[in-house]
Amino acid sequence: MSDYEFDNIEDLQRKRDIEEEGTEIGLDGGITLIVRAATDANPAWKAAAPSIEKELRRLRNARATNDRLRKYLAPLYARHLVRDWQGVKSKGVAVPYSADACTAFLLAADDAYAAVDNIVYDTKNFRSARIEAIVDHAGN
Repeated sequence: MSDYEFDNIEDLQRKRDIEEEGTEIGLDGGITLIVRAATDANPAWKAAAPSIEKELRRLRNARATNDRLRKYLAPLYARHLVRDWQGVKSKGVAVPYSADACTAFLLAADDAYAAVDNIVYDTKNFRSARIEAIVDHAGN
């Protein structure tokens, strides 16, 4: 394709293996979510993306509230993007990861949902195995 070999561009290139396998998001309370990217490197998301995008357009055209969008996206995030977690507890007992448990968690934990939503769409967030979530609390 090209006879050029460029130096020092590693930080400018996508890491598709991390996009597919996931990166850890460190949240408050000792909670860690392992999330995949919402990109073509994630086969589950890639397969579901056309129908998700169609429904999101419909909801936005209907002027759906942020709460309604969240109720639509939380189970999709749990099924296609969040791969696992650590530190999630209920009444002091660790909750094993499942899509149903994750959906309930994302609907209950505002900052966790916001972190996933803010991170999964940008491939630059998938350049290392761990990132710390920074959630903007402005307006809350």
